[in-house]
Formats: sequence, C-alpha cells, structure tokens
Amino acid sequence: MSVRPVAFALAAVLAAAGCTTAQPAPPGPTVPDHSGQSLWHVIDADGKTIRQLPDDDPVVTAVRKTVVLHSGAVDNRDAAGIADSTTQEFTFYGTDFTASLRAQQYDTKLAALFTTNHLATRQVSIAWYQSTFPKDMTTAKVQMDATIEFTAADPGYLATSHLELNKPYTQHRSVSLAKQGDRWAIVAIDKNPLEAQNPPVPTAGPKAKP
Repeated sequence: MSVRPVAFALAAVLAAAGCTTAQPAPPGPTVPDHSGQSLWHVIDADGKTIRQLPDDDPVVTAVRKTVVLHSGAVDNRDAAGIADSTTQEFTFYGTDFTASLRAQQYDTKLAALFTTNHLATRQVSIAWYQSTFPKDMTTAKVQMDATIEFTAADPGYLATSHLELNKPYTQHRSVSLAKQGDRWAIVAIDKNPLEAQNPPVPTAGPKAKP
C-alpha cells in the first residue's frame, strides 16, 4: 500500500505550537504482539534493550492510558466544541509544555482553523510501535500511529489542502512523557505529516484462453 504526504494548515498550526516533523515511522509491528515480543522496552544509555515489559505492566498501562486519552481528545474534534476539546487536551500536558503552547497561541490558532473552515475530524484507529523507557522508568517515549478522517470541511479548504472527506489519513507520532507527581504528563510531541492511504494499483491477471 502506497502513501502520500499531505501538507495542510493544521500541520502549520501544530508546527507553530512546538511540534516538530519527526523521522519516518520505525519498522516493526503496528499492534502489540502477544506472541512473546513486547513493544515496551527498557533501554540503557546506549539505546540497548535491557528488558521488555508486558502489556499489563502497571507503568505501561498508565503511560498507554495517557496517550490513548490524549489521542482521543485531539483526533475527535469539530468547530462547535474546539474550545472544550483544547482545554481537555491541555490536561494531558506538563506545565512547561502547556506554557510553551500558550505562548505560541496554539489554542487560538487551532480554534480559528476549525471555526473558519468548519472542520470536524474523527479518529479511526491508533496503532503502536516499539516504545521505550530509561532504566529509572521516570520518562517514556511512545511511538504510535493515529488514523483520522475529516468528516466535515469547507470545499475550498479541502481543495487547497488536497484532502477528501471520509478518507483515512495516518500520522506517526513520537510522544515524550515524564512522571510528574502521581501522573504521567506529555512533555513533547513530534509529528510526521498526514499520509493518505492510496489503494494498490491493480495488476493485470492472466488472459483467458479462447
């Protein structure tokens, strides 16, 4: 299956908010592999895996919950509820990250984008890649994909942004978290551009014999 990057105004808002363009998604399974190969690795200073954690490890569960809830907040949005959605989004961020976003007027720019273009988005799915913790388990870096659809948008916005309604677009995200008190807070997010999933080109089959 081939993909093509999509550049559009939302990406510009996120970039202005301190989210940078990440490297291409790392190879590996996109869903947890329950056959014995965990996606959750504890690594040393050189990046070498020391041990693997099961999906039901309490720390893994807490980190994954934060990422799942955050993804739900940012991927399911519409113009009418964008203010409440952004308020909810900020509850998952650390103090410094929140301050940085507000200083860059992230919430104002995002609200203008959704209301001006009458946007609505819906999360289709999320998928996980290999994610890591340092030995002290006080931070985490989660690799994941989020797939969304635009369910509403002005025609001009769709044309300018080369988007289609009700078509899945996938974005790889590298989410950095830190333990702050009794909660895991997101302290940085690197995001790839959205990629539209294109259907495979059909190949010619064998010709029928006369």
